[in-house]
Amino acid sequence: MRDVLRNLLKYGPLSFRDFMETVLYHPEVGYYARPENPVGKGGDYVTAPSLSPVFAFAIAGLFREFVGRCDGEVCSFVDIGCGDGELVRAVASQIDEKNVRFFGVDRALGRAVSQDSPLTLTLSPPLRGEGTGDSHVEFVRTFDEVPRDGAHFVFSSELYDAIPVSRLVQRGEDLHELYVIERDGVLDWSEQEAHEAYDDYFAERGIELAEGQFADVTLEWEAFHEDVVRLVTRGLIVTLDYGYPAQKLFHPRARRFGTAAAYSSHRVHRDLLADPGEQDLTAHINFSDLERAGERQGAKTLFFDVLAKFLLSIGVTKHELFTPVHEVAISSADEGIALIAAREEARRLVLPDGIGADLRVLVQGKGVSFDHWSFQRPLP
Repeated sequence: MRDVLRNLLKYGPLSFRDFMETVLYHPEVGYYARPENPVGKGGDYVTAPSLSPVFAFAIAGLFREFVGRCDGEVCSFVDIGCGDGELVRAVASQIDEKNVRFFGVDRALGRAVSQDSPLTLTLSPPLRGEGTGDSHVEFVRTFDEVPRDGAHFVFSSELYDAIPVSRLVQRGEDLHELYVIERDGVLDWSEQEAHEAYDDYFAERGIELAEGQFADVTLEWEAFHEDVVRLVTRGLIVTLDYGYPAQKLFHPRARRFGTAAAYSSHRVHRDLLADPGEQDLTAHINFSDLERAGERQGAKTLFFDVLAKFLLSIGVTKHELFTPVHEVAISSADEGIALIAAREEARRLVLPDGIGADLRVLVQGKGVSFDHWSFQRPLP
């Protein structure tokens, strides 16, 4: 990766956006091109779907609710940014309804279609109820490759926060963009006046950055989400990610130094240029961009709140890991220890101080009923 960057820097400074694109997505030496799975206890970070099986259980329940409202229409579950495909496989394994299909979408499919995958890659996933009881998942690289017929349940988890961002800083009356350079053999920062598109971005949203305030943004949040919703004629679009509405995301005191961060071995830090290609880079997203992008394409926002509230509303506590302890039969000490660990991981998704309080969920509907969904029920 250092050789790749050195060759690129011969032609001048790299915007942080281009640096992030290169170190994460270079097809040979990028972070996501590595054979090792970055997600999980042995990786660099955990995600909500990877933390506990109760997550897939809850999403499968919501998908059943969706299928039940579609009156026999063909329903496709689509996981965009599916990674190794663990979630879409787990959901598919729990669904017995007829006329359903499952798709995993990811620009890099190496881990998803490895030979040791628990389910078989199929080029044309058969409909459940048409001669198969197996859980088939088709993996494709773009949402365009998913058939357009029927209704679609579109899910993504921490997809938008992996889109490369531009790193900006307010200097007096001017907005500057941060670039990466090489100085004395070491990667370092420089600044240039930002393109007017970024001035327009903040002006259109009524955002004024304070002197010296950093902000991490991309115009692709809105554009990508609009493309996704445009391809859905009838369905739900469920987006799980780290982020805030615009006014909170760019709050001059709460997020004075922006939100860009690096993850390595379950540690988060701000040294964004360290170990290029060996650590994950991410930034919180502007959910207001996604809301208005979806609404421009005819979708209506049905839910926006923290993940914990979403999961509790759709019935996550019906999973056996939430069964009261006195009702659980344990046959050995080892089984008891494993059960305690599994229960704690499940609780992290719904407790006020867990990951469920940090992540937010946006649900938008298009061509479907806008009322009386499980996630809209008030919690007791």
